[in-house]
Amino acid sequence: MKNKVMHAIERHQMLLPGDRVLVALSGGADSMALLHVLLSLREEYRLHVFAAHYHHGIRGAEADRDELFVREWCEKLAVPLTVGHGDVPGQAAESGLGLEECARNMRYAFLEQAAEGAFIATAHTLSDCEETFLFNLSRGASLHGLTAIPPVRGRIVRPLIDCSRDEIENYCRENGVPYITDSTNDSDDYTRNRLRHRVVPELKACNPAFEAAFARLIDGLREDDGLLAELAQSVLERAETETGYRVDALLSVHPSLQKRAVAAAIERLTGVRPEQLHILNVCALLRTGGDVQVGGGVSLRVRDGALYRKPEQAEDWSRPAQGGDNILPYGTVLVEYYQEITKIKMQNFSKPLLDNCIDYDTINGKLVFSSIREGDKLRLPGRGVTRPLRRLFAESGIEPENRKKVILLRDDDGVVWADGVGVSERCAVGENTKRLLILSKYE
Repeated sequence: MKNKVMHAIERHQMLLPGDRVLVALSGGADSMALLHVLLSLREEYRLHVFAAHYHHGIRGAEADRDELFVREWCEKLAVPLTVGHGDVPGQAAESGLGLEECARNMRYAFLEQAAEGAFIATAHTLSDCEETFLFNLSRGASLHGLTAIPPVRGRIVRPLIDCSRDEIENYCRENGVPYITDSTNDSDDYTRNRLRHRVVPELKACNPAFEAAFARLIDGLREDDGLLAELAQSVLERAETETGYRVDALLSVHPSLQKRAVAAAIERLTGVRPEQLHILNVCALLRTGGDVQVGGGVSLRVRDGALYRKPEQAEDWSRPAQGGDNILPYGTVLVEYYQEITKIKMQNFSKPLLDNCIDYDTINGKLVFSSIREGDKLRLPGRGVTRPLRRLFAESGIEPENRKKVILLRDDDGVVWADGVGVSERCAVGENTKRLLILSKYE
């Protein structure tokens, strides 16, 4: 088994001489064998090996036993150990996640913290890959999903990835490595246990060399997956723009590459690893245009030949208006006050300036800068009609999610001025204007 571990480390470039390695140590046969074999390679690879154990708060006294066992073993071997505790059932209930998923998330978060930048060695085996493959197969996974557990993921390495569970238990017996057994491993309440106890034995009955055959299969799948990933990355690079990705570049490739490129685009644009349904929805959107939600309340948009993240809806906001600079959520508005404005001076005002001028004496009550509100209307000078502000925004090409970013000025009677749209007819300057407000908006 030691030779398989060395081969996996070198083949997948898991570790280099002088690296620091944190072993995720549960106390089971897999992790105990992993710690032992890495310690046996410590001098050859000049590794700095330490360990971490996570108490999930699930199995009561049995979990306490596991912690004590790991503590005593690490003390005997003089291996530095970090122990963490969590309330997985409580966190799962609060977050709505399943118990297994929540436990995994909390465990990996603890390991990342305990590692302090070191590599994290987990005890995933070839047998774990078999179960993951079968589990993902039952859910209709793509090729990438069928590659099961990757040997390396970022700073997480899996030196036992080519070793079967039987080989590991034999290694423990031959080298006097003690281990403990999690009682939940015997329960078929968990999907992976059912696969381990029922499906894998049937496959071995069909082919006694099933594990060797599976190892060849998974190697081939990983190679194919790696090649397609590289090709998809080149597609994504050709399609990339400052704010998203060119639709024509994504549509020009084989559907297999397109789906992979879209999956990567979704993850980059949202930070969320997409499900297959989200990938297919975005691929369809490339041809039709529009918006689609891709999880977590985040949506993507296809418009004007580009795929990009749909801007989030702005929040309602309001600020009292004052003379001088008004620093607002979506820009700054300078308010200047003038008295004794003459008709001659007014004649020198350009149309754009007049759109930002207010007859001060027409204001009723206090002036307030704000976002658009339900029912807001505006009657522009010379139009002869009062129109909903949202419709004026639509005519100006302002997207619905951006409308609350438009700065409005209002008094007690309603909207006085809308940035980029104009001033209300009732507050527009005219021949009788004596006092004047001029608004100048800048970023």
